[in-house]
Amino acid sequence: MAENFHEVEGREPSEQVAGRFVGIVVFLAGIILLVLTFVLAYQAFHNPELLLPMHVMQTPTTVPPNFFYARAGLLLILLFVMGYVASLIAARGAQLFFTARKEVRSVVTSD
Repeated sequence: MAENFHEVEGREPSEQVAGRFVGIVVFLAGIILLVLTFVLAYQAFHNPELLLPMHVMQTPTTVPPNFFYARAGLLLILLFVMGYVASLIAARGAQLFFTARKEVRSVVTSD
């Protein structure tokens, strides 16, 4: 009966609309995080002082060079992790969006 009601109205069930909305929101959040990651990478590679500040190298005390390499390596690893997590979030949002319709149909037909 509920399935016929939705077919006559030509509307999607509210669960489907909510699932698609959540999917789009999560997908857009992931895309925003990806863009932020790429902007940070662009800034870091065009301004190397973000990775290795020159004012620290000009101190009167001797700073071991491994400090700078370790810091740059850590920042690059963190940048990679940020991009990876952002892509996972975007993929989950797309998956939520596209599976919302399937899940609602299986719930409606199983009643």
